[in-house]
Amino acid sequence: MENMFHTAYYVVKKEKPFTDFPDLVQLNSRTGSNMTNCYLSDKACLRFTIDIYNVEREQLLSDLKNAGYISVMIDGATDTGNIENEIVYVTFFNKERGVVQSFLGIEDVKHAHADGVLSAVQTVFEKAGLDNWKEKVVFLCADGAAVNLGKRNGVAAKLKEEIGHVLAIHCVAHRLELGLVDSIKENQRLKQLQEVLQYLHQQYHYSPKALRELRMLADAMEEKVLKPTNLKGSRWLPYIHKATQILCNSYAIFVAHFEDQVSPERTTRPSSAVMGRAKNILHYLKSHTNVQFMHFLLDTLDFLKALSLQFQQDSLTPGEAVQYIEACLNGLTELCLEPGEQQRKMLADAMNGTYRGVELKNTTTDTLATDRKKITDMLTKHIESRLGDLLSTESIVQTFSALDHNVWPKLDNSDESKEAFVLHGRANIESLCHHYQSLLVREGTTVTEVLGEYRLYKIWARMRNGPLRDTLLEILQRGDLQTKFNNLGIFAQIYLTMAVTSKGNYNPVSLLSNEFL
Repeated sequence: MENMFHTAYYVVKKEKPFTDFPDLVQLNSRTGSNMTNCYLSDKACLRFTIDIYNVEREQLLSDLKNAGYISVMIDGATDTGNIENEIVYVTFFNKERGVVQSFLGIEDVKHAHADGVLSAVQTVFEKAGLDNWKEKVVFLCADGAAVNLGKRNGVAAKLKEEIGHVLAIHCVAHRLELGLVDSIKENQRLKQLQEVLQYLHQQYHYSPKALRELRMLADAMEEKVLKPTNLKGSRWLPYIHKATQILCNSYAIFVAHFEDQVSPERTTRPSSAVMGRAKNILHYLKSHTNVQFMHFLLDTLDFLKALSLQFQQDSLTPGEAVQYIEACLNGLTELCLEPGEQQRKMLADAMNGTYRGVELKNTTTDTLATDRKKITDMLTKHIESRLGDLLSTESIVQTFSALDHNVWPKLDNSDESKEAFVLHGRANIESLCHHYQSLLVREGTTVTEVLGEYRLYKIWARMRNGPLRDTLLEILQRGDLQTKFNNLGIFAQIYLTMAVTSKGNYNPVSLLSNEFL
């Protein structure tokens, strides 16, 4: 029976139809697995799935009830019946499992205002048997809609009225994409390329004939071509990166197809509208400056896509998010100073005025030096504007940097270094104690006790070189250290449970725990 459960789990985890279950069982039997001859139906797969869910759910709720602090992530969704729902995820620390991030539930929203959303969230927790969830919640992550993060009447504001120490943040992955949208609105070159990418998708998505011709051309030219993708998706940045990458990689094939469409020798002539658009696209693609810009944007999107994917990691901490942001901004600065890898390759291949067999117009070495600086400066400005609260040294989130041994002053034999080391972080710890005073009172500890443990923590952690996450997990999971830093561990748990990315755009089914296997 165990293998039957594993097969059912695979079906659900990979989002396969239940009707695949009997065939997978037969396949496993033929490959030597010990499979029973009973339960060979899609309904049996459903029963197995429900049993798996009940076991996983019971474990989740047990761990959640024992958790000291939790972060709540919410996002709106609309089902096939056009009914608005609220998806709720939670992040918490468990001594055996570490930082756990899991789907908790989904509930209908009766009214699309803050009270309605908060009521739906309350219902999700009540169904989970967690009536006291507000005593545990320390962090809220959501998209930037006014109903969620409005300063006066948003969900976050109403929670803060009840729970003074709760912090709220706009999902960093969403904000990154909004920063790129802001940049596109300001720059004509970005707008123009966006229109080209959108047209390519429409041309080959809605016209099977055009797609067939494109693939026949690719075969004749002995090259590979991918179908141009849509720019929109649950995570938009990787989509626009993929669309730009397809255009750059299959550049010669697209040019050849559009040349064929506008050719007077073509047997079946496209409509005048299609001909007009094809001529415009062809004119764009044959410009040396535009081809350069496509590859420059691909270099830029490499950094932004990497940042977007890093933001989507499970259990991402605020400190890690800040590191990823700074690394991305440094990459953009590099592109401002000199061409990136993709643009350099393009310039090297187009030295004689042709690129991949296409004769380019207005050929020059590098016409984008000024535009590169404008665009990278503009992207940097909008990213810093959208994510500025994380980067600000005055934010309560940055206050937790007092725990990060990687940024402490170096301690040597001089009096100055010793003084700097001793004083570093003390003010931040006091600020945290003030902000979370109600929690300290509930836990029966004082500022003096926390500061005393912080001094010991600095001595213990100063020689460590690993990431802060590993250090905090060690003091929370090792028995001797857990006793030694019992009070400081409150802030360690809070920091590790701070979720800065909303999980609402993921399919809950795909987030089933791998531990079942």
